[in-house]
Amino acid sequence: MAIKSSEIPFVMGQKVTANFRGENFAVCVRGWMKGQYVITDLPKVGGGYRVAPQTGVQIHFIKDGLFVNFKSSTSVALAQPNGILIIEYPRTFDLHNLRKFERFKTNIPVTFFCEEGDKKFEDLGILRDLSSGGALISHTKEATKQKPLYISLELPTGGSIKLQKAEVQNLRKNPKSESSPYVTGVKWKDLLPETQEGISRFVTQRSKERRENHR
Repeated sequence: MAIKSSEIPFVMGQKVTANFRGENFAVCVRGWMKGQYVITDLPKVGGGYRVAPQTGVQIHFIKDGLFVNFKSSTSVALAQPNGILIIEYPRTFDLHNLRKFERFKTNIPVTFFCEEGDKKFEDLGILRDLSSGGALISHTKEATKQKPLYISLELPTGGSIKLQKAEVQNLRKNPKSESSPYVTGVKWKDLLPETQEGISRFVTQRSKERRENHR
């Protein structure tokens, strides 16, 4: 999904791939000024620091699920003292969301259970992120990948999710947390109309807040 933004989401020290004449080099972003220039490490082309001014370059990187890609040309290459390359700030760039569903960070108490024969596995946890496709939960007991979970929680934007079926997609341990050492990613299955409505309201509200914060 293409994203519209007026700024490239650079981060100081961000590793990017710079392509010169079909050859890729891993470099770090060392600074930038919107509309004017981007500073990166000077790649060692052919074993030495040789990048001529006005050399075409294509740069791409991934940041928080966004694939960023743009073309530009070199402006100044400085081999001394530390080897930096200044390129022209691109006039246009492409942003694509690699995630099918945009995720929003949360901190919402959640309860869930699954049934294994006569046994009922139940646990409390914290919803760490939420999207219209699924969620991420941290919790105390280990879940199993084969069994569906049934999740209940109150949404801060109004409405609730009650016994919504979800499929476990991935399981991992978080050794830094004693209270909730397990982190489980789930995918919604057979969304109930009230769940869909509640998540839609939540996503719409958070999307609006995110856009306002980026202005």
